[in-house]
Amino acid sequence: MRTIRWEAPLVDPAGIVLGTAVALATLVPMMKGPTGQGPCIPPLLYGSIAGPVVMLGLTAVTDPARAALRRETLEG
Repeated sequence: MRTIRWEAPLVDPAGIVLGTAVALATLVPMMKGPTGQGPCIPPLLYGSIAGPVVMLGLTAVTDPARAALRRETLEG
C-alpha cells in the first residue's frame, strides 16, 4: 500500500500536464482563428479542476489496491 500511495501522486501530475497539453493543442488554434488571441484560463479555475483530479486519482488507485489486498488476505 505504501508503494501505491507514493506512485499515485507521481502519476497524477503527469496526467494533469498531458491533459493540459492536449487541451491547449486543440484550444489555442480554435481560439486564435476567430479572435486572434489564445484562451484565457484563470489560475483559480485551473486549480479548482486540478485539485479534484488529484483526489480522484488517489481514490482510483487506493480503493482497488485496498480491496485486492483484503481479498488476498481472506483467500491466503
